[in-house]
Amino acid sequence: MSDPFRIKICGITSEDAARAAVEAGADHLGVILCPSVRRLSRERAAELVSNVPASWIGVFMDSRLEEMQGAADELGLAGIQLHGRETPELCRAVREATGLPVWKAIAFELPDSEARYRGAVDALLVDAGRGGSRRALDWDAVAARLPRAERDGPQLHAGGQAPDNVDAAIRRAEPDGVDASSGLERAPGVKDPELVRAFVTRARGVAGETAPSDVTGAAR
Repeated sequence: MSDPFRIKICGITSEDAARAAVEAGADHLGVILCPSVRRLSRERAAELVSNVPASWIGVFMDSRLEEMQGAADELGLAGIQLHGRETPELCRAVREATGLPVWKAIAFELPDSEARYRGAVDALLVDAGRGGSRRALDWDAVAARLPRAERDGPQLHAGGQAPDNVDAAIRRAEPDGVDASSGLERAPGVKDPELVRAFVTRARGVAGETAPSDVTGAAR
């Protein structure tokens, strides 16, 4: 595995879940600021990130540049994750406007989607579809189409990640990091702190890491 290996817990909606992720050693926490069962208002997001210091990644989907810039400034975000139909040009504009690393989520079933964003983003988040769907990636197919030796930038893999399958995801597809959300919930939008801890511990162990990396630069 590459060094550093990153672990992100997305769709955090409570301080208990956020603290569990931080204490377990997650590198990044995701706060969703776009339509989703896990969406938080700007006010609630500000309260959460203020009460639980961490490397918070703001998740947006087809949002206005001004909205993303304002949220980044107000919340002190460490990075921006884009989950919609954002063009490579918009990704570059977001990075320039906010001064933050930009991750772009892509659906694996769309062929050559990764090539569109080459040079426009700091990392790709490869997912099975829209985030939070519990659909698992075919990790053997990912390894075949996106072999580690041919990647030109970091890739985090999402899609149905949970404590009981993250070892297979890491060993078979060799991502630079993993991202989990729905697989760590006891109800839609409600993280189970024990599942969060178990996932981070398992992923970190399989990746051969013993402590979280310095994530100041996120995915640059």
